[in-house]
Amino acid sequence: MNAFIISDKDYQTEMFYCLDEAVSSCLKERGFDTEHREIGRKEITSCMGCFGCWIKEPGECVMKDGMAEINQKCMNSDIVVYLSPIVFGQFSANIKNVIDRWLPNMLPFFISRPDGSTIHSARYKTYPMQFIIGYGDGISQEDSELFVDITKKHRTNVEALVFQGNVKEISDVFKQEKLERVGGQL
Repeated sequence: MNAFIISDKDYQTEMFYCLDEAVSSCLKERGFDTEHREIGRKEITSCMGCFGCWIKEPGECVMKDGMAEINQKCMNSDIVVYLSPIVFGQFSANIKNVIDRWLPNMLPFFISRPDGSTIHSARYKTYPMQFIIGYGDGISQEDSELFVDITKKHRTNVEALVFQGNVKEISDVFKQEKLERVGGQL
């Protein structure tokens, strides 16, 4: 079983190192081979919205900047974990950029969700289970709630967590979850 952890290179605080160690240990205990990738500013180009990943090279981004390798590692993993500082209730810019560049893994068609919103339909039968874990010192309740709400609103099969130093809480989630690929939408 494979796990891929993506983190923001520009926000590696003591809390990040604690979280990274906790997640890595939990995955190792569950028998996962884990690979890490740190993303810094200017390593990955922002999505241009050119739709080349749907028209010119279906399933592949037309920009050749390393994101194709990241997408391949993600799609070949059973679990993908994003570790992101919470900035004004949102992901960091670097993590948001990686998430936006998942577009080739979806189809250009929209489907309606039960709440009336729309989402792109799935390109593949299964996807890696995804965890997006926000962290930071002194995160307000409002920012924590906004982070979880926005994360879940834009992804269907995702676990959104906020880490503020409680390793047991993270450990319990990874022990209780059925860690495997998921079917359906992203």
